[in-house]
Amino acid sequence: MAISVTEILGTDSLSGSRLVINDNFNVLSSEINAMEVYFAPSAGTITNLANVSTEALRVGLSTILLDVNASTFDILTNVKMTGNLNMSGAGVFRNDVNPVTLDDTGQAMPATISVGTTTAIPPYTINRVGNSDVTNTLTLSLFNGSIGQEIFFVYTTGSGLVTINGVSNNMVLPGAAQTNLNLNGIGQTVHLLCVDNGSGVGVWYIAGGTGYTTS
Repeated sequence: MAISVTEILGTDSLSGSRLVINDNFNVLSSEINAMEVYFAPSAGTITNLANVSTEALRVGLSTILLDVNASTFDILTNVKMTGNLNMSGAGVFRNDVNPVTLDDTGQAMPATISVGTTTAIPPYTINRVGNSDVTNTLTLSLFNGSIGQEIFFVYTTGSGLVTINGVSNNMVLPGAAQTNLNLNGIGQTVHLLCVDNGSGVGVWYIAGGTGYTTS
């Protein structure tokens, strides 16, 4: 709401306008105090607002963490949820696809390709794989994931054998002494989920897929 103060004209006496000047200062002081209920200039914070209406919102200074505007809603950091995510009339779209197909292209076969490292979890949710060399195996070494992480392997090219092997036996497969997942045909898939082994360590379990075999 707009505030108003009384104007003192050049022809007015300053001494005679003392009450007007004091009233003006009181009006300004009252409004500033009312605003400082919400704004703390020294702390650089805003609190206790009942409603905020804006065209855009950006969180982060040197590194942007959240950017909301008229056309996008971008979250640029990890999100931790402790409640439910309820969607009505909407879907979840996974588009975290490895831009590089994990196949025999440029490899001296037989070859091994690492998926993740000892210090970093596998970086992509969906990995296209394939092998056009039907006489040699392409091995994918799957490193530890983060508990709750999912990863998909989708066979897209060739008909040679692609074997997924868990590093340090971090893959739990059905059947005795089974350590490998095998894909060798277009359309075959395997979906893995990283599950707490009971000691705070994540291991990979099969959550779904089609056409894969174990060995």
